[in-house]
Order: sequence, then structure tokens, then C-alpha cells
Amino acid sequence: MKRYVAICTLAVLFIAGCGEPETADSSGTTATSNGSDNFVNLDDASGYAKVFFDFDKYDIRSDMEDRVEKSAAALKSTGAKVVLEGHTDSYGSDTYNYALGTKRANAVKNALIARGVNASQLKTVSYGESKPVCTTGTSECNQENRRVEFKLAK
Repeated sequence: MKRYVAICTLAVLFIAGCGEPETADSSGTTATSNGSDNFVNLDDASGYAKVFFDFDKYDIRSDMEDRVEKSAAALKSTGAKVVLEGHTDSYGSDTYNYALGTKRANAVKNALIARGVNASQLKTVSYGESKPVCTTGTSECNQENRRVEFKLAK
């Protein structure tokens, strides 16, 4: 029965054209990309902070290192399992932006692992430009969209 439901759901998403691609992380596991239905937002108050990136880059900026450190400490102390969501601004093709979002999410994942977080606590997914937090088109707005967010699986 579960298989039938899963097949029907995939068929409906495919026909409707509203499905978002899944992106496998480097460990071979995959995070579903159903947004807030499956993940709980984490914020600065809980020890997890968004990591922002420069235009067309996926290396972690020096001003973001403290955020990565605090997030690593929170993950090590709680043992929480999180999904690292990679996002981009709207420049470039969808294909390019999904790849860039994946690279950003993996960069944060690798930085967390280097700080002692267990790799089994981390999954990655890319949303590319499909989930902007800002749409005004200013440079400040575009900066807000170049990010990796931490989400706690429900």
C-alpha cells in the first residue's frame, strides 16, 4: 500500500510539474525537498545561524566562521540531525543554481564535520533560486538569498 501511495504521489507531482529535484549529499543519502512540511526552522537563538555566501561562490567567508563554529557546538551538544539547505540568488540558470546550492550546502557540511560534528547528523539539499527570502532585486536582497539554512527534521 505504501508503495502504491508513493508511486501515485510521484505521478501527480510529475504531471503537475510542481516537484522539485532532490539532491544527494556526498554521503549518498538524500534529503526530500518538501520544504516546511518536513523540516523545522532553526534560528540564531537555538545556536544555528544562516551562513551567507558571496556572489557565485561556495567557499565559507571569514565573517561566517563564527556562525559555523556556533552551529557545530550546538550540533555536538544536542546530537540533532539537520538538513542543510543550499540557496542562491536568481542569477544564472536553474541547473547552475541547483548545483551552486549543492556546493554551498556541502561546504557547510564539510566545515561542520571538520569541527567534530558526526556526518550522520547532516544531510544536504539544494533549492537553488526556488525559495528566495527576498525578491526586490537589490544587492542587499540578493545577499539574503545566497545562504545555507539549518533545518531540523520533524
